[in-house]
Amino acid sequence: MTETDQKARAASEGGGRLRRNLAILNARLKRRRIPALLPDAYPRTRLVLAGGLLAVIVITLSLFSLDSGAPGWSEALSPLTEGVFQFITQFGKSGWYLVPVGIFGLVLLFADWTRIGRSAAAAWVEVADLVGFFFFNMAAAGIVTNLIKWTLGRSRPLRFKKDGIFTFEPISFAHEHVSFPSGHATTAAALFVSCAYIFRGQPVVVGVIGVCAGLMAVSRVAVGAHFPSDVVAGVFVGAAFTVFYAYALGRSGVAFQRQPDGSLMPKTVAIRTMFRREGAATMVEELWAALRGARRG
Repeated sequence: MTETDQKARAASEGGGRLRRNLAILNARLKRRRIPALLPDAYPRTRLVLAGGLLAVIVITLSLFSLDSGAPGWSEALSPLTEGVFQFITQFGKSGWYLVPVGIFGLVLLFADWTRIGRSAAAAWVEVADLVGFFFFNMAAAGIVTNLIKWTLGRSRPLRFKKDGIFTFEPISFAHEHVSFPSGHATTAAALFVSCAYIFRGQPVVVGVIGVCAGLMAVSRVAVGAHFPSDVVAGVFVGAAFTVFYAYALGRSGVAFQRQPDGSLMPKTVAIRTMFRREGAATMVEELWAALRGARRG
């Protein structure tokens, strides 16, 4: 077999793996695995609705009490403080997360999980589910925010002296008229809530990510890119979308398992079992075998 034939065969096999894995994922997403909810679960629904009402109240209060003073506060920051926030705000760009996670997700989709042990395959499927949740959640939350931005067309703080805080240019794509909500704040909130679900039971990890996400959100006001109400709205969009998406996946048992009390648990049993019995090195070796399409060893 020539080198060209080998490449063609590899490409054909890779395409077959991708189609097979996508078909399996589609079938899993169509399943419905919803446990009967305990009576204590229903107050959680009211808490979600109360959270939405609270967001509306905070956005309104920010609009009328904080927004007008935000540009002046931003301009009064020292050069050092401004430089720190300029550095922090860069990490609110969704590309920092979407590109590497998206590439990793594609790699997993092209693997042949029938070629490795069942324990390793189950662990990597759990990883792939969580990776897919994280990627699509971040991407979709950002799209929702952009649609709102373009529809409302609120002027940014850079036009504060001319436009004030209540100027809108509906259906606008211009940078100076896409202030509400903050896209960086949406990314920060989606990042934090996603990780809070994925790393449930690990408060240190979740806490560190929460502090970083909070600084990202505040940085948008500090660098003069958004008003406080923009940031609050962005946080709400990112957090709310993540919650609804996670629960939607939980209905099918993909990435999360919905509990009788209404909460969600990340599906990581196979991952933890594999790490405990075999270790991270074996996980990587099994992944490489799945990508090569040949049994490890």
